[in-house]
Amino acid sequence: MMNRTTLVRLAISVASLATLSLPGCATRDAAWVHDNLELIENFHAGTKVLVTPNLPDTGAHEAQLRATARTRGNRRGAEIALTVRAEFDDFSFLDRVSFANGRAFPLDVEKRVTDDCGTTDKSLCNVHEYVSVKLPRKYLMAKRSSGFNVKLWGRRDTVALFVPPQYIEGLLARMEHRVPEDLVQPALVEQPDEGPAPASPASSRSW
Repeated sequence: MMNRTTLVRLAISVASLATLSLPGCATRDAAWVHDNLELIENFHAGTKVLVTPNLPDTGAHEAQLRATARTRGNRRGAEIALTVRAEFDDFSFLDRVSFANGRAFPLDVEKRVTDDCGTTDKSLCNVHEYVSVKLPRKYLMAKRSSGFNVKLWGRRDTVALFVPPQYIEGLLARMEHRVPEDLVQPALVEQPDEGPAPASPASSRSW
C-alpha cells in the first residue's frame, strides 16, 4: 500500500511528464528571453551585439535574432537580423527568402562549410550554411504580439521557421531599456508565400 509521500512523488512525476508533452512548451516568455540575451562586445570592431537564445522548434537548424550596434564612429540605429545555421546532408545553396504578403528583405550568405566528422570521405559529413536576413525594426514592432513565419529557399531544400513573438519582444525590450510586456495574443499564424520572392543578389561577407 502506498503512503502519502509516495503518492505525492507520483503526482509530481505525472505532472512533469504532462508538462513535457505539451506542444510549444519549449517557447519561453518574453521576460525569460530578455534575461537570457547574450551580449557580445568587440572593442576592436567597435560593436555590441545582443543575441537571443536559439529559436524553438527548428529541427536540425539553429536560428537567432541579433541586434548589432556600433559603439564608435557612425552610431546609427542598431541593425537587427535573423541569423540561421542550416544543416543538410549536402549543400542546398540557400540564397532567397520569402515572408507573408510578398515581403522581401535583404539576405546575406555568410559562409558554407562542411563538418569535420572524423573521416576523409567528406560526402559522409553534414554541411552547414550560414545566412542572415536583415529585419526592419518597424516590421518587428508590428510582430511583437503575433510573431512571423519565414522561409529560406535553395536549389535543393528549403528551411521554414517561425519567430515567436516572445523572442521579438524580449530583444526589443532590452534594446529600449524597459520591462518586456506580455503581448502574445491568439491570432491566425501568417503563412509564407508559396514561392520565393524575386531574388536579389546575395552578398557574401565574413564576421
